[in-house]
Amino acid sequence: MSENTQVNLSDLLSASIDDLADMPEFAVLPNGVHRVRIKFETKEVNKHPCVELKMVVIETIELSETTDAAPAAGTEAGCLYMMDNDLGQGQFKEIIKPLAVHLNEGNIGKVIELAKDMEVTVVTKKRQNKDKTQTYNSVTNLMVA
Repeated sequence: MSENTQVNLSDLLSASIDDLADMPEFAVLPNGVHRVRIKFETKEVNKHPCVELKMVVIETIELSETTDAAPAAGTEAGCLYMMDNDLGQGQFKEIIKPLAVHLNEGNIGKVIELAKDMEVTVVTKKRQNKDKTQTYNSVTNLMVA
């Protein structure tokens, strides 16, 4: 169900469980090269201004580990960039720069807007938090075809 759709709670509560939308799967992509459709979302996470790169897998081109399974087409994944520190800004700059060059646009907001639903190739690498309890996506390279 789209977030823009108006929901009538009475109708929803009288519906079957099967009528409810399934929970979208957000995955950590295996290390490798993937063709994805992208869009960006700005948000605040724990009081930090962030930009999230949202990706929907079209196909996996190459996996770093032969034991990893390729994610299914349609798998959703994301990569979050905290914009209030140099590391987050630097990592974001590395993925936004090829889009800006391709689109011939220097304004970050316009690049984000113009890149919506663009197909790109990304190189991903899994990363873990300090105590190794959570695994996240990291996009180490973004290429526009």
